[in-house]
Amino acid sequence: MTTSRRSFLKASAFASLGGALSAASTAHAADEATLKLPSKWDAETEVLVAGSGIAGMSAAISAMDKNAKVLVLEKGKNYGGCAIINGGIIALGGGTRTQKEHGVEDSPELLYKKLTNPLHHEYRKNTPELIAKYSTWCPETQVWLENHGVRFLPTFTKPGKYDSQHHESYHHIWWSDSGVGGRKPQPSGGFMTGRGIMMPFYQYFTGKGGQILLEHKLLDVYVSPEGAVIGAKVQNPDGGIMNIKASKGVVLAGGSWKANPELRRLTDPRFTENMISTGYPFVAPDGSAILAGVRAGGMLVGDRCEDTPHLRRKFGTAHYGFPKGSKYGAPGLGISGPRWAEVIFTNKSGDRFVKEVDKANLGGYSFYDVALAQPDQFLWTVFDDATAKKYHWDTKAPTCEENYAFTANSLAELAKLTNQPNLEKTVARYNTFVDAKKDDDFDKPAESLTKKIETGPFHAVRLVLCVHNLTGGLAINDNAQVLGQDMKPIKGLYAAGESAGGLYVGNGMPRAIMPGRWAGEHAAGN
Repeated sequence: MTTSRRSFLKASAFASLGGALSAASTAHAADEATLKLPSKWDAETEVLVAGSGIAGMSAAISAMDKNAKVLVLEKGKNYGGCAIINGGIIALGGGTRTQKEHGVEDSPELLYKKLTNPLHHEYRKNTPELIAKYSTWCPETQVWLENHGVRFLPTFTKPGKYDSQHHESYHHIWWSDSGVGGRKPQPSGGFMTGRGIMMPFYQYFTGKGGQILLEHKLLDVYVSPEGAVIGAKVQNPDGGIMNIKASKGVVLAGGSWKANPELRRLTDPRFTENMISTGYPFVAPDGSAILAGVRAGGMLVGDRCEDTPHLRRKFGTAHYGFPKGSKYGAPGLGISGPRWAEVIFTNKSGDRFVKEVDKANLGGYSFYDVALAQPDQFLWTVFDDATAKKYHWDTKAPTCEENYAFTANSLAELAKLTNQPNLEKTVARYNTFVDAKKDDDFDKPAESLTKKIETGPFHAVRLVLCVHNLTGGLAINDNAQVLGQDMKPIKGLYAAGESAGGLYVGNGMPRAIMPGRWAGEHAAGN
């Protein structure tokens, strides 16, 4: 899907998010607000990168390696974006060293064929030009990462380990510590974590004199009368404005708009304020980088509105990060896989709405389609104490947030606490299905009807839907230059990671690394 800039601006209330956008522009022309250049620059650099996640840092390091002066902005309080809390797996293909060591046959040609397969719903919106370059660059990306301090564990996940959503070869990233949270160490020592990329990147970049400004948000880019992006309008931690000149270009790598309920509804109107975004509270992609690119004349591409983008779920919390000091790591209960056989999902009325079968670690799209359709998207996970003890589920803080988990001695009491009027009737009916090994309502398979909900106390834990991954963004070419409505590159403007569209490869990190590298190298060469 391609969205015109005119219709995009018209459809959204962007004035509060980035300046006056009332003037409709012609193709490849910037809004009036971006044409008024500052009388003076408060700081100068050659390449300015908005975002310190893996796309932004890949761009920054690549530009620095080409001898450019680079400045990185991070709108949040924390360095590293989503990648620093990543679970430590990265999909790399095309014939990497690790693939060869584990007997996996692959090549750039095979990778290209797979990523342009029109029968795969996740790849329908890929731009062939981007996939061609990605497939060529992907095999040596492991070496590039290692040259910048990244180490890989000897473990490896072969294609087909999980399901169609996990069909890549997964390389495992090592780091000496897991950061905040409580991940288990590897048998060989250390941890599998995204910190294994982001911390070496930080050390490499700052060690060579690079600067990262936290709590500095890019508000807009400045476009010269000749149509080139030459700097940015930036908000500092005090709310003041800095005008930063970037003589070689600006790289937009501030993520998607998944944390912005207003904007993410452009991707799917079901993505309401009742949902949260993954990465919170560490990162909150609000779409500001994409909006700046649109105002500069950029075109949007690549959202998969006909398919449900990657969603996730949390149990017992509305957070998706790793709170400092928590011995539990990520808050919430780990209700997944075979554990679904011992729980039921109910809506706000206390009625079941889906068969409780988890076929993948992300869940099937059918689950989310049904869940999103429930009133107010207000959902519960219900189970008894025998199940809670079996899996060591702790429904109290800090594992579960206040008002996100309730316990009662009887189902009647639990129904009142959670305002689920039909809960008792629902559980009683479900228990008859377990006895009969036949679910007359949702066809939950017999092998998943293993346990009745009958041993008090009883528990109800909020099931919160999360927006994990949106694939729309600014159109780019194979140098990661942002394209205008005339499909020509806007000089000095680049986008990478979730700020860019047209490149979806099943795993977020490589889709960010490669365009980041292209952007950094090309900008530095200007």
